[in-house]
Amino acid sequence: MAISRNFYRMSANILYFTVVPLFYFLFTLTYQPFEMQEFLSVGQGYFTNNLIFTSLILFGVLVLSRMLLYLLRNTLDLNWTLYILWCSGEIVVTGLFWSILLGIEWAPAVPYFSVMTTCILYLAGITVFPYIIITQAIQLHVIGMAKQAPAQDEKTLIRFHDDQKRLKFIISSPAILYIEAEDNYVHIVHLDNGKIKDFSLRSSMRALEEVLSKHGMVRCHRSFFVNPDHVELVKKDVNGYALAQLDRSGLDPVPVSKKYYDSLSALL
Repeated sequence: MAISRNFYRMSANILYFTVVPLFYFLFTLTYQPFEMQEFLSVGQGYFTNNLIFTSLILFGVLVLSRMLLYLLRNTLDLNWTLYILWCSGEIVVTGLFWSILLGIEWAPAVPYFSVMTTCILYLAGITVFPYIIITQAIQLHVIGMAKQAPAQDEKTLIRFHDDQKRLKFIISSPAILYIEAEDNYVHIVHLDNGKIKDFSLRSSMRALEEVLSKHGMVRCHRSFFVNPDHVELVKKDVNGYALAQLDRSGLDPVPVSKKYYDSLSALL
């Protein structure tokens, strides 16, 4: 089962890379679980310094990881197993960086691989709590939103698949403003709670043409489909090119080629 798209949102990722390091720092400072005080002190009283450094390393790794997850939000389609592996990878990578710092300080009293294993196990034992809490909070938010959302007519839903036939995006057809092709992607410009959003999908107009036409989208240009319900008027600019003016401010007019001008105008 795929994870909710909410896990890719910036707000969710900010929660992870702020709350998890903060929890680690405060929990370790307050309770000193396992043998963290002795381990971080490395026998020389460096507990506070190493606690700060390891917290900063954890923060840095999570920032990079979560920014990558956000940037790949339109191409990744993680299920729960892969998402847990992603989170586990963050712990392992952080533990490896910790082991570089602490392994040097412990050498030669403790073998490097022993330090590395301890870093990963201690980190996992502490951060599993904020990981679970944040994940559960986001999932409960998703469930709550689903209960509050008005029921949608199944007939209006358009299911968009990428060029690998993987389901990537589901939206009600009235929410679509227009769709634009660009290189190997199409941009689905739509309304989400009144805000204009752009979802990028790796596909082609040819692959989508049948399903779009079936749901009332109209081709107006070689690179554009438009929702006629959102077109206020079709006019020509000073150079004689036809443009479809949409009913949302802040959007550029959608170009209309001569081939599709009459058919679009007849729908208005």
